[in-house]
Amino acid sequence: MNKGLLAIHNASIAKNLPFVTFRLPQQEHSATYIQTTPGNVEWKTTRDISGETGFMMAPFDTRNGHRYLLIRPDLVIEEEQITGETVSMVEGIESRPQPRWNGGAPVVTGRETYMEQVDAIKSSISTGAFQKAVLSRIRVVEGNHMDIIPRLYQSVCKKHPNAFTYLFKSDEHFWLGASPEPLLRLRNGMVSTVSLAGTRPYAERHLNINRWTAKEVLEQEYVTRYIHDVLREFGVKDYRVSSPYVKKAGNLVHLRTDFTFDFKRLNGKMWEFVDAMHPTPAVAGQPKEDAINFIKELEPHDRDYYSGFMGPLMHQGETDLFVNLRCIKITPKHLSLYVGGGITLESDPAEEWTETLLKAQSLLKIMAAYIKNLE
Repeated sequence: MNKGLLAIHNASIAKNLPFVTFRLPQQEHSATYIQTTPGNVEWKTTRDISGETGFMMAPFDTRNGHRYLLIRPDLVIEEEQITGETVSMVEGIESRPQPRWNGGAPVVTGRETYMEQVDAIKSSISTGAFQKAVLSRIRVVEGNHMDIIPRLYQSVCKKHPNAFTYLFKSDEHFWLGASPEPLLRLRNGMVSTVSLAGTRPYAERHLNINRWTAKEVLEQEYVTRYIHDVLREFGVKDYRVSSPYVKKAGNLVHLRTDFTFDFKRLNGKMWEFVDAMHPTPAVAGQPKEDAINFIKELEPHDRDYYSGFMGPLMHQGETDLFVNLRCIKITPKHLSLYVGGGITLESDPAEEWTETLLKAQSLLKIMAAYIKNLE
């Protein structure tokens, strides 16, 4: 554990400072942004984001009243450069008023209800309403576990070296996650994105793509086709696309296809492209709007920032946006783990429930080291 980073997190949480700590995939160290200027930065649309720097968090659906959030990088701290003076500087920042936490209990969906929801989606698919919908649920850990969050973040980083890991707090918005899915990455003048869908537990036999089922292959293919369509919509023709392959993510493996193209092909319309991409069929369904409308009626909970996206804007001249998956919403009364899966006509309700259990385990196993009797 980096004790300096623990002290910085403890001070920032106690003082209710807007801050984020994040680590890009396959990097050793995290970066921390702390906002010292007054106010919380929020937008209604991505049109307001152009030219901003910092770390943003976007909701799954702004129609639910959620805003785009930004942490300004007034103070940037690299993990490997933390000293006692750094910690003292953070501890000396003036405190903000404590947040007004939402006291409502998360809505928990049990096994039988979840399987009934899967059947409802399959029934609608059979009528031609859509081809795929992504269903989610919440796994709740009750109690005040604020004190473990700084240590939990570092443990998540250690266990998920290939994920985008983050700890984000802006007033009452407090989230931690380890996402395996890039939405858009801008590096050295090149843009990359991925089609990621289909889930199995990690095992050697599952690394062979030819052993995946037609349902899983089709689920990922819907996402791939959608990205092709968006690229055509923006007039991007000369892009590179990989063949589908198996990608390990913690205790799971997924099917993945990579897309890469020159940033100049977007003709200055990066945020319009992000708007068109989000949410992809990997977290919504296909066709997107039809699936979203259905699941918003079916799911009893608000997705909030789960399956939205987040990441640093123009960090060292680059942008890295990741879909908010494998994540926890933190409040003084609950830790809420959001999990979900893609449903197609071939889905088996019991297997879909099991998939959500596997996804929850990627964080629950880490949390069990800090929370007694965690089932």
